Amino acid sequence: MIRHTPVGIDSDKAVVIAREFFKQGFTPFEIVNTVLQNGTWLVKGHVISFGLQSDRILAIDSKTGKIVDVE
Repeated sequence: MIRHTPVGIDSDKAVVIAREFFKQGFTPFEIVNTVLQNGTWLVKGHVISFGLQSDRILAIDSKTGKIVDVE
């Protein structure tokens, strides 16, 4: 019997993608939470923008690893 491993990314890979994204526009930043919900990784980060701290949530497709939304 051949078992197929599901194609996709795990939480560690989602964090790597989020770090690459956040470091392009926010310094400093901190990844604080990663949750898989309905086939989408939601990676929450605390970021500093114009001297103000805020939270951003990056939505990453768990199958393709593509960023699908930023809140």
